[in-house]
Amino acid sequence: MKKILIAVVALIAVYLILALVGPSGYRVERQTKIGASVDVIFDQTTVYSNWAAWSPWAKLDPNAKYEIKDDNQAVGASMSWDGNPENVGKGQMVTTKIEENKTFVYQITFISPWEMTSNGGFIYEQDGDSVLLTWYDEGEFGFFARPMMLFMSVEDQIAPSFEQGLADIKQICESMKKAPEVEIVETEVTAQPILFINEKVLLTSDDVAAKIGAAYGEIGALMGIAGVEMTAAPLAITNSFSMEEMSWDFDCAIVAAMPEGTELSGRIQSGTTYAGKVVRATHVGPYDQSVATYNAIEAYMKEKGLEENGRSWEEYVDDPSKVSPEELKTYIYFPVK
Repeated sequence: MKKILIAVVALIAVYLILALVGPSGYRVERQTKIGASVDVIFDQTTVYSNWAAWSPWAKLDPNAKYEIKDDNQAVGASMSWDGNPENVGKGQMVTTKIEENKTFVYQITFISPWEMTSNGGFIYEQDGDSVLLTWYDEGEFGFFARPMMLFMSVEDQIAPSFEQGLADIKQICESMKKAPEVEIVETEVTAQPILFINEKVLLTSDDVAAKIGAAYGEIGALMGIAGVEMTAAPLAITNSFSMEEMSWDFDCAIVAAMPEGTELSGRIQSGTTYAGKVVRATHVGPYDQSVATYNAIEAYMKEKGLEENGRSWEEYVDDPSKVSPEELKTYIYFPVK
């Protein structure tokens, strides 16, 4: 018994010694140079709803549920998530400090599969025609956790995700450069007959384009059987859109009228589009980079005192198989009073 006690005391002593010499904290950071204006980079990284486009963790678990609150580039804005414990787990990020085009700091709290709190953020430094973007994360280890950290590398766990995220931020920002002036007009539209399929997607998933393509394919197959052709560009009509939950509920629609008495099959429904006054904006560029165009519409409607009057929709003017992503033209319509 005495030998066992001595052995236990010795193990405790070794553990305490390891705790004394073990790391008390960590800091992991990675940098990249981006050939874009600092305001474009700042907006892409400080607005939580933009993270879906480049976050390495959003790609790791596209089915995770997100909730974003007060996404206004101010202290207190937050993004929480609840996903697969083996991929992203459950946690929350809260903005704790923000200086325009200089610094963005957040506190990140993991709730499961383990509990941990750290601080991270971005630093923006002008470097000639480029911006040096630094992404970092730092935290403290509890005294009794320090021995384990002698045999674990936080750097190896975090750094690859930072490198992937920074590469995607660079690609997005350099393709955006400075947002072009958005052409906005007020006009009237007439009702048109449509065939449509309702879809619901998470913005963090990779299957948005696939679902849209499949829906148009189903409708096109039925039209082919009936010998009907579309009479205008295809549409996506928004039923609900939430950046807080990163979700989109919409109708994939083709402008066409089926012969009277034709039975619709499967998911396909028929209807008509809105008729009346609209605000129409012309978006030029990739479909997933239309945020600036939507923001321009919102600002225009606010300035003119116009109220929304129904569901907005997108009209895909160009065929993406024939036109490059940078030159794709999309009309975005908002019904207004």
